Amino acid sequence: MSSAMLIGTLAVPADRIQPPDFDRGRQLLEEIDDVSQFSFDDPANEILDLLPELDPEAQVVDEHGQPILGYARQAGFAIIDSLEEALASSKTSFLVVAGYEIYFSAGRSWGGAPTVAADAMWNADKLPEPVLLAMGFIPDYSKPLARKNGNPGHVTDTDIVDAIALGMGTKPDWGSDEQVWIPELIGAVRQQPGSTTPAQYLREFTERYEFDPTTSNFLTQYVSREADADDDQE
Repeated sequence: MSSAMLIGTLAVPADRIQPPDFDRGRQLLEEIDDVSQFSFDDPANEILDLLPELDPEAQVVDEHGQPILGYARQAGFAIIDSLEEALASSKTSFLVVAGYEIYFSAGRSWGGAPTVAADAMWNADKLPEPVLLAMGFIPDYSKPLARKNGNPGHVTDTDIVDAIALGMGTKPDWGSDEQVWIPELIGAVRQQPGSTTPAQYLREFTERYEFDPTTSNFLTQYVSREADADDDQE
């Protein structure tokens, strides 16, 4: 019989200056008054597992099987405590991918228990999403890093595309203003259009990204003939 590697993961923006703010998470958790924001699959057993000091016969859920808020909060505090220890332990590593710093730890599906750190990361999913965001974690790092995905840091390519889409999609008429604010927005993540000649812009783009956009069937559609014309004149 073979076993699989089970991996626990959590992500923060890679450009985040401050470490995860666990105290902010605890503070917000104290303010949560809607128990439905917790994501327990099996509230009764999971809360008792997270709070081993409780009497095993304690009623931690109501008659409808919903967790009682006070016990859910206690379990949430235990999750945050374990998570803080996990990310500071030697059982946790990290890698940087697509703008995210991803913490991870693992264990085998059988033949060896997952690390305590992996358990802590899996349990983090039970916390209310606002608590995870308050600590600095991005709940769904399968999506591009952006404001709409909880990123509080520097603007990203996706933020700029979203801003342009909103700026144009919510405006009934387009005019000369778009020639000003769109290049300024793009300037947050690329060299600002209009800051140099078309040919120079193309050369600097190619040098910066070590990629010639004219070799892409998609991008080459948007490279103006003016870039080639200017290049010939130079």
